[in-house]
Amino acid sequence: MGRAALEVPKAPPVGNERWVIGLIGAGHFLSHFYALALPPLFPLLKAEFGVSYIELGLAMTAYNLLGGVLQAPVGFLVDRFGPTRILLLGLGLNALAVMLMGFTGSYSMLLLLAVIAGLGNSVFHPADYAILSGSVASERLGRAFSAHTSSGFLGGACAPVMVLGLAQWTDWRTALIAIGLIGLAVWAVVVIRRDVFKGEVRAAPAAASASVNSSAGLFAGIGLLLSPAVLLFLLFFIFYGMASGGVTAFTVSALINLSGLGFEEASAALTAYLFGIVGGIVAGGFVADRYPRQLVTAAGSLGLAAVAMCLPVVLPMTGVAACLVLAVAGFGMGLVLPSRDLMIRAMTPAGESGKVFGFIFVGYAVGGSIAPVLFGWFLDAGRPALVFAGGAVLVIMSLVSVAVAKLWAGPAVKP
Repeated sequence: MGRAALEVPKAPPVGNERWVIGLIGAGHFLSHFYALALPPLFPLLKAEFGVSYIELGLAMTAYNLLGGVLQAPVGFLVDRFGPTRILLLGLGLNALAVMLMGFTGSYSMLLLLAVIAGLGNSVFHPADYAILSGSVASERLGRAFSAHTSSGFLGGACAPVMVLGLAQWTDWRTALIAIGLIGLAVWAVVVIRRDVFKGEVRAAPAAASASVNSSAGLFAGIGLLLSPAVLLFLLFFIFYGMASGGVTAFTVSALINLSGLGFEEASAALTAYLFGIVGGIVAGGFVADRYPRQLVTAAGSLGLAAVAMCLPVVLPMTGVAACLVLAVAGFGMGLVLPSRDLMIRAMTPAGESGKVFGFIFVGYAVGGSIAPVLFGWFLDAGRPALVFAGGAVLVIMSLVSVAVAKLWAGPAVKP
């Protein structure tokens, strides 16, 4: 064995880790923030451009679905060219496109900028997970994944309030320009401190480099994505995305029709669910780092979420009870996520995190796109109970998928 083969990589400095987690979290916050920046402005944009809500919804579809599906090919670029430069390109493109929306004079230009922003948004999951995997010590990686995921959920939660507040204080154009400039400021800080980002180290650098630069390397990467364990995790993301997206979108309507709650009470229950997810993610980071049996954590988390989702179906709900029940459901949905990420990383060969995470997260976009149609049909059919019962069934299906994936991967999934 040569000298290089005997060398053990040093653990990254803790101070650098804090910078990495902070910068990656800020970018992920903006990714989710920008995804929900336009919907609060729809009434103003409709009046400005004389378009329908369907046309405005098309802009959001272009942003969300395009950004979701493109994560798979972007993952290959992350592993080929390195996550840092891909992240910088996407973050800058996303923020710049949002800022330019404030200057647009036509709907067609708004739609084009939404497409460009979606292209930029596609880089975050594959690049972020590759950087975190290479820059954070394994004993703190669960908390790093937790911070990454929770920052994204916080971005989505903050967007409507902040964007509407800016628009009411100034106007919708200034609001979009301002949040775009904030993104460009974050991009500048990432450029300055990009030295703290480290990509994953491959086990055999020379062989891996030759493989990546050849068609054989491309086919090997595709083969990895089509392996049973990876496909099962893709299925998990589809089911989880359907459950999460459906319950989030239709909880208010379902509680009003099922339990006779008022709009404000039902909205408070939805808020409790969303903040329950964030709380679960934060707690899940500590659990994942301290308790290595991730499948047990996943079973307990998703089982708790499924049971809580069923309670509005079988019990009468007051406003307070709905808030408590949905907060518990959200906590379970969030608690599983850091352990899920560690399971995926454990089965992923070194240097392949970009493509694996990018491919698997496509499932979340697919599930989120299916959910509004399915859960909307439940309500149109006069069956609001199916919003919660269907969500619970999908949560159980996601648990079955992740359990089979863990068992299928076997020893490849490290504790």
